[in-house]
Amino acid sequence: MFKNCFLILIAVSISLFSSCISRLSRPAISGTILDYDSKPIAGCQVGETLTDANGKFYLKEIRYHKFFFPEIFMMEAPPLHFSEKVKKEGYLSYNIEGDNRFGGGQRKGAQITIDTIYLKKVNEVIKPEDYIYTNWKFAANKNLDTLYGTNANFRLHNTITNNKNFVEKLQHGLIYKFNSTKKPDSSWSAGSYDLKTTYFVWLKPNGNYTGEKVLEYQNPWKHRMEYERTYRESYVIPSDSIYTKGTFVLSKDKIVFDQTFNQAKNSYKIDSIDRDVIILIRKNIK
Repeated sequence: MFKNCFLILIAVSISLFSSCISRLSRPAISGTILDYDSKPIAGCQVGETLTDANGKFYLKEIRYHKFFFPEIFMMEAPPLHFSEKVKKEGYLSYNIEGDNRFGGGQRKGAQITIDTIYLKKVNEVIKPEDYIYTNWKFAANKNLDTLYGTNANFRLHNTITNNKNFVEKLQHGLIYKFNSTKKPDSSWSAGSYDLKTTYFVWLKPNGNYTGEKVLEYQNPWKHRMEYERTYRESYVIPSDSIYTKGTFVLSKDKIVFDQTFNQAKNSYKIDSIDRDVIILIRKNIK
């Protein structure tokens, strides 16, 4: 009798112990929803909740339980992925998404704060003069023929304003081979490096601009190691930066920069523009 009770007690203990692993399904999420005029959007649905009068929302943390022993054999925390729809009648919808390879193992109390999300009204017309005077960061090809611009409001997973082609160009499509003109000494030939061009441009309402063109080495360690093996001394591959300032003219869907922008007078057509994204295509001036 005592032996049977002991076995039952052990079985119950193991059963309780096996179900005590808590996993994260979604962290608590808070944030603010505004329109393109920076006004709060009340009553906007975010997951299972609605925004308040100030456009703020809060989603509670969601957790689930897994059996202890199977989780031990997994040897690692489970992945975390969540996606919450943001929608309001009359506005384009938006997805709040998150991925973390081992994020499911986070302890209770996990939370994130989302930066302000701007929702665009259906059929809203964007006027360049409302958004052009800001700090833009352009990824550009070698000759600045096409400028892919983002500003501080840019979100990589914003399905409202971003498309796959834009993101691919922004991240991967604008790297080119650049033959370095600098070398440590006469016996070391100038190498060919992968560079990504980034152009920071500040446009001012008075028609002036300042800019910084940065050529960033994508694989400096490879060439630095080659040099160190040859000369047995460290060498820092130089970075190339060009600072410019000048004037520009905004005319409807066109921006014309002066000659200091890229050693020639450049006219760019505004191919597309949104609150956080702009694409400029260089046009030849006859």
